[in-house]
Amino acid sequence: MSSIDKINQKLSPEYFNIIFRYLPTNRDLYSCSLVNRYWANCAIPILWESPFKINNVYNLFPKVIQVYLKFIQTEELHNDFLVNRPLYDYPSFLKKLPFDRFLNSAIANNYPETLIVELFKILSNRSVMLRRFDLSQLHLSYDNLITHQVLPQLLNYSSLFKRLSYLNCTYYLDVEEAQQTLKAQIFNALANSCHNIINIKATVWSRDEAIALANLICSQKWLKKFSLINSNESASFSIQSLQSQAGSLNNLTFKNMHRDINLNKSLRLYHFPTECNYTFPNLTSLEYIYGNYNIHDGAPPVEILSNIVKTNSKTIENIIFDWHSRNPPDCTQLIKNIAECTINLEHLKTPLYTLEQLALILQTQNHLKNLDIYIANRINPYCALFLFINMPFNNLKNSIIQLYFDGCQYHRPEFDQLKQVFEQIFYKNYQIENDLVTL
Repeated sequence: MSSIDKINQKLSPEYFNIIFRYLPTNRDLYSCSLVNRYWANCAIPILWESPFKINNVYNLFPKVIQVYLKFIQTEELHNDFLVNRPLYDYPSFLKKLPFDRFLNSAIANNYPETLIVELFKILSNRSVMLRRFDLSQLHLSYDNLITHQVLPQLLNYSSLFKRLSYLNCTYYLDVEEAQQTLKAQIFNALANSCHNIINIKATVWSRDEAIALANLICSQKWLKKFSLINSNESASFSIQSLQSQAGSLNNLTFKNMHRDINLNKSLRLYHFPTECNYTFPNLTSLEYIYGNYNIHDGAPPVEILSNIVKTNSKTIENIIFDWHSRNPPDCTQLIKNIAECTINLEHLKTPLYTLEQLALILQTQNHLKNLDIYIANRINPYCALFLFINMPFNNLKNSIIQLYFDGCQYHRPEFDQLKQVFEQIFYKNYQIENDLVTL
């Protein structure tokens, strides 16, 4: 008896399933499927759970669609004498559907709309229940007309979405009115069939979309993560509905909050009601990200972010604020709330504009493990570094500290000055695993 046969006898399929899921690449998993039929029976279903994904990257795979096509039961398309039926029922294994890759792979095969709809029937007839559904903003530009035609028909197969746990609906279409109507239709359809979504990423540009998204949020039993991306002030309806998930929400993200696909319009989040209830008893992560060095945020929602930090200070562990403003906002109260109220904070990334704000962060008594600070050009780098001499480094043992100094050409410290500062810092003999200073 070979060693492979001995392994097969000792390990049940459940153990192989666990082992195969931890393999680092699809290539490794594919190699396992070639060992013998027993291994193939364990590996093939895992490979075909997400057939449009290789090594964490989604791609176009026209051949996947060609394989699915072999299962269409019509006299015109399937004839046992002409087409060999595959060894496995590959469509039945599908768990993750990136609709953009699926659709564009079908279009790459020159399949008409009717044939694409037949592919939906294949999935429905096999009682496929998706766990992840992606409608990505960046990849639906292949043929917008077909998108308008086939996406509503996919939503008619509501059984596909009953066990959905992850939804990414951040796509953008060229025809604005049509895409607004379609996206609201998507949210409303999913609200009727999906009640177990854990993670939602969404973009809303109109009142109808926002109300429909709010309906979807309220229909969930246990929403844990919510990300609002590339949206405008209409999204306030959706934000207010998050209170229905106050008992479960632990991750809240606002990213590139604007209304323009070219990233050239500033944030409108300051229209959100500041008096809204932003209390989430289990919130552990808060992120607000906007633009880059060439794209500036005209009005970071400092007051709203400050309220969220203060009302959830006992549970929050991760704060990432990454915006770029020409005119520094008054965020001292926000920084003060972070420094004085967050008792379990482990990771902090934020821009700072005054030495007072930096001093507040350095005096904090929380459990920081990662400190990532963007220091604006109004702060003298030497003065900023000098504050670190008296910093209580015992709160940052074995930590990663990163400082970014912006445009300080008139206050650029010389090497001897930096050496003097760091000698005084490390002279204290505190344990620091990593530190990075970028000028």
